[in-house]
Amino acid sequence: MNPLLLNSSDFYDDLNSSEARLNNWTSCQQQNNLSTCNETFIVEDVSSATMHAGKVYWALVMIPLPLVAVVGNILVILSVYKERNLQSATNYFIVSLAFADLLVAAVVMPFAVYVLVSDVSLIVS
Repeated sequence: MNPLLLNSSDFYDDLNSSEARLNNWTSCQQQNNLSTCNETFIVEDVSSATMHAGKVYWALVMIPLPLVAVVGNILVILSVYKERNLQSATNYFIVSLAFADLLVAAVVMPFAVYVLVSDVSLIVS
C-alpha cells in the first residue's frame, strides 16, 4: 500500500476540480447523456476518496493546536497565581491576555477546526 502524501494546494485543487465535475454531472443528467455521465461519476468517486484523505490529514494536524493552547495558557495563569515573585502589574496584564487566549482556544478554535475539515458551507451576507 502506497502512502498518500498531500499538501494544501492538492487539497484545494481537488475541491475545485470536484466541484467542476459535479456541475458536469448535473448538466449531464439533465441532458440524459449516459455515456459521459458514467465516466464523470467514476472520476467523482476517486476524487471524493482523495478529499476524505485530505480532510483526515488536516484534522490530525489541526486538532492538537487548541489543546496545546489551552494547556499553555493554563500554565501561564497558574504560574502567576502560585508564584509570589510573579505577581506584578505587568504580569497581571499577561494573565489577562492568557485568559482571553484560553477562552478563544477553548470556545472558538474547536469549531473552526470542525468547519475546516467538514462539509459545512458558510453563508456570509
